[in-house]
Amino acid sequence: MLRKHPSKDYYTTLARKLGLLSRAAFKLQYIQKRYGFLKPGDKVIILGSAPGGMAQLAARYVGPRGLVVAVDVKPQDFKIADNVVSIIADVFDPEAMGKIREALKGELADKLISDLAPNLTGIREVDMPRQLGLVEAALRIAKELVRKGGSLYIKLFESPEVKSIEYRLRLSFQRVKRIVPTATRKHSSEVFLLALDKK
Repeated sequence: MLRKHPSKDYYTTLARKLGLLSRAAFKLQYIQKRYGFLKPGDKVIILGSAPGGMAQLAARYVGPRGLVVAVDVKPQDFKIADNVVSIIADVFDPEAMGKIREALKGELADKLISDLAPNLTGIREVDMPRQLGLVEAALRIAKELVRKGGSLYIKLFESPEVKSIEYRLRLSFQRVKRIVPTATRKHSSEVFLLALDKK
């Protein structure tokens, strides 16, 4: 008798079946279906984009007139799609902002997605500050490079600090929603904040 794949592997298996580069694509698909997050022609920054699943799907949503700037510290030395520019950069590096700006050809982005996560140690006191540091870096980039009326989709780990970040986003965006995509692993503490319409 064939054994069913464990639920935690369902999206990995489905991604492979659909030719997607990673299960992270489904975290984007979730908000796309619910909120129509990406529009044809959008310019999108994706932070923490390797191995490329989100960028691959985003490229389809924004279409040939759109642009996806995929940023990661890991090399993405393959062609994801014609409208994807891959950048190897650390978001803590002051030069990262300039590289992204150059890829956008001096224009501002319509959307920013952050799927950034630290290399986890399993020690909450170590992992949580690292994750919050990545969130702050993503917010700095968004402040500089996302246009008025643009939107964010940012990953965090569930913690008391999420409320504080949510409050800060409400000062700068018209609507903020806490999202747990269906593709999130069962025992994960991941949560996303969706911030719409930058003031």
